Amino acid sequence: MSKKTGSVWSFDPDHITWPYVLIIPGVFVVSAMVGIIAGDFIRWGGLVLYTTVIFGFFINDSRRFFCERRFWLLTASLLGMHVAVFLAILLHIDEWKLLWFNVMILELPPFWLLRNLLLGNIASE
Repeated sequence: MSKKTGSVWSFDPDHITWPYVLIIPGVFVVSAMVGIIAGDFIRWGGLVLYTTVIFGFFINDSRRFFCERRFWLLTASLLGMHVAVFLAILLHIDEWKLLWFNVMILELPPFWLLRNLLLGNIASE
């Protein structure tokens, strides 16, 4: 009888959904608490919702790069810049409608371009 000696925390790109089962509801609960405290759930909830969709789509579209550390560094950098820019916007604008977050879709083409420029040669290996 063989014994499986892998760690629970080892990375398996084929089974990447379990972290999302824990992380996404947690992010929504935290954003709901911040939104309720701040009195502006649409602003902060919208940021979390649209950011989750945009980066979820970007990560899902980049499965072939999962084993590359550069991909995760790029993704973390893009997420940090994305959140910093939208935090600056949301903290300085009094009224922000939920539909205005659709502008985030314009971020995907530059994200793909940067990913392909940094990691494009990996796909051919």
